[in-house]
Amino acid sequence: MSSEREAAGMRVALMSYDERELRVRKFYLEEQSRTISCTCFQSGEPVLEALRKAWCFDVLVLSGQLEDMDSLTFIERLNQLPNRPALLLQGDGWYDDHTTSCLKRSRKMFCIEHGHLQDLMRGLLGVPGQNSTRIERFCIQLYEQWGIPQPNTNCEYLTLALQIACSADGKLALRKEILRGVADEYHITVAAVDSGLRRMIDGLETRAPSGWERYKAENSLTGMKITTGKLIYSLQRTVLRQGIVKREHL
Repeated sequence: MSSEREAAGMRVALMSYDERELRVRKFYLEEQSRTISCTCFQSGEPVLEALRKAWCFDVLVLSGQLEDMDSLTFIERLNQLPNRPALLLQGDGWYDDHTTSCLKRSRKMFCIEHGHLQDLMRGLLGVPGQNSTRIERFCIQLYEQWGIPQPNTNCEYLTLALQIACSADGKLALRKEILRGVADEYHITVAAVDSGLRRMIDGLETRAPSGWERYKAENSLTGMKITTGKLIYSLQRTVLRQGIVKREHL
């Protein structure tokens, strides 16, 4: 387990209609690691309602149908929320065409092929760590201040670009490393990512919402032509300055 996760802990929502299964999984995971805290749900609506109000879980684990909705309905409703954590799908039956399509579209959904408890633990440890989660929370708040309704694909590109930019000690090259990383995750071209981010910036410059103008002023960008690179690198400096992500070198 990474040191950053050991320090911050992991809040897990275990979801299944089977109450016994939930008890067994909760006991196993919390016995295996003191940094994992599990909450059990037999219905999907309480989880969705909690996520509408706050970032209350780092990972959701769905292992089958729920009492109030089927699993695919839950996934579709979850994907409509801007404030959504990673989702692990465990067990058999997740490889129909609809689920496979969802998996290809979302970098926050993962399948665990087997239903064993050890596989679940390994799946949880493979979910992106808390630095990525903190960056995502920061970005969600920023997009709200900028007046961009969520979910928004271009915002997702920018969030991932920032996570990639903050993942290394040195300054990464914009197109070859940062935008390429985003493009690979979404199975599109670097040009498509860059175009989407430019459209978002142009829209903000045209609308000039107060939150955007305030961000530019706070980061010495007022009066400048905002390029994709300038925005990503300024966001990187902001999260480092605010201590959202900590590392020794830029």
